[in-house]
Amino acid sequence: MNKGAFLIVFLGLMLVYVTGCSKQISGDELTAEQYVKSQGYAVTARGGPIYSYQLDKSKLYGSPDSTPYMQMWGVQAEEPDRYFGQQITIYRFTVKQHPLERIYKKKTNVFIMMTGSRIIGGYSFPDAEVAGSVYSLDGRTLEEVTGMNFQDWMAMWKKKYSN
Repeated sequence: MNKGAFLIVFLGLMLVYVTGCSKQISGDELTAEQYVKSQGYAVTARGGPIYSYQLDKSKLYGSPDSTPYMQMWGVQAEEPDRYFGQQITIYRFTVKQHPLERIYKKKTNVFIMMTGSRIIGGYSFPDAEVAGSVYSLDGRTLEEVTGMNFQDWMAMWKKKYSN
């Protein structure tokens, strides 16, 4: 076999291998990925559905377990109230071309929140070992999203969601 024919066969086999071994996605995960791409981000990795929970008021305030829910819901455009009683599923994607890259010099993980096959929001966090709160999907802080300082926001949140 000459070099040209060998190269064509080799490239063909590699294409079959890559195509056959790549994880195909569908359903809600595909919807979430298309949404991430529509926001201008290049998806470099999928984490799949990472967490699912039923949202109720008790998740939003009153215990150390409520902190992640407060953080993720605090940077949403919509209040969580309309989703009480619904199952929320979160999908993770690692992306490039996100505003947080300028700050952290790393790729960013974006998390898409869905219920009933609908996207209801999302948030982001650098793909790095750092501590802190999540950012909005487009990389804004809680203060930037709400227009409130943290202390005022927390007082409002406590009044609304404490039992």
